[in-house]
Amino acid sequence: MQTLNAHFDGQFIVLDEPSQLKPNDKVKVLAPDTDNDGLADGCARLSESVFKKIWDNPLDADYDRL
Repeated sequence: MQTLNAHFDGQFIVLDEPSQLKPNDKVKVLAPDTDNDGLADGCARLSESVFKKIWDNPLDADYDRL
């Protein structure tokens, strides 16, 4: 899973940076509600590092073997 910055140009979602995506790769797009000024996007980005610390550690590896 990766996070890619992008913008909507009025017709298409356009990536703002290079990626390893191939044609027809499936993606999910999370878009903030227009009335909350990007709150959803900001919250999602803020939580990424926390989830990485929680799930990417040796103690959590025990659950991978269940």
